[in-house]
Amino acid sequence: MIVAAVLVAFAATLALLMLRGRSGDRRARLGVVAALLAGLGGYAATGRPALPAAAARPAAPDLASRTAFEVARQTRLQRFGEVGAWLTFADALLRADASATAVEGLRQIIAERANNPDLWIGLGNALAVHGGHVGAAARLAFDHAAGLAPDSAAPAYFLGLAQLETGDARAAAATWRALKARSLPDPDFDARIADADARAAGQP
Repeated sequence: MIVAAVLVAFAATLALLMLRGRSGDRRARLGVVAALLAGLGGYAATGRPALPAAAARPAAPDLASRTAFEVARQTRLQRFGEVGAWLTFADALLRADASATAVEGLRQIIAERANNPDLWIGLGNALAVHGGHVGAAARLAFDHAAGLAPDSAAPAYFLGLAQLETGDARAAAATWRALKARSLPDPDFDARIADADARAAGQP
């Protein structure tokens, strides 16, 4: 019965992909289909549906492995829905040293949702990680996010974070000081500035 349900779910997902996908999405759809097939094959090889049910032990979140961007975006960017899913996906790729794939994935979703500032912030962060510094492309992504959300502190906040995490503490401190001067009071800004100043003091 469980095997039949898995097969029905697979067939329904495949049909939905074929019906709703555009011709230009052929490669993406094929990738999804391949992933579904791999999962189905793995289940067929190792699944044991006849085993009695047992309560699963909740896995403790691996907070130590999360990047500064991941931690900060939980309170400052979208966490749920399609945007949250893409940002989570990009985070996982960056932690797996697959920054080029993270950049490409975010660029593809931005082609469809170009007016979402959170996705542009995610792209700016991914580009900074990929290049090892906040280069012109990363800065352009953050600036575009700021243009889409001029009243939001998030684009400048995450620009400073990207600068700090890629080794430019002085630029990060300057970015956060400018943000603090034009924003509502936020104790996190002071903490970030103090951290950046401390790191800058140790840099040549």
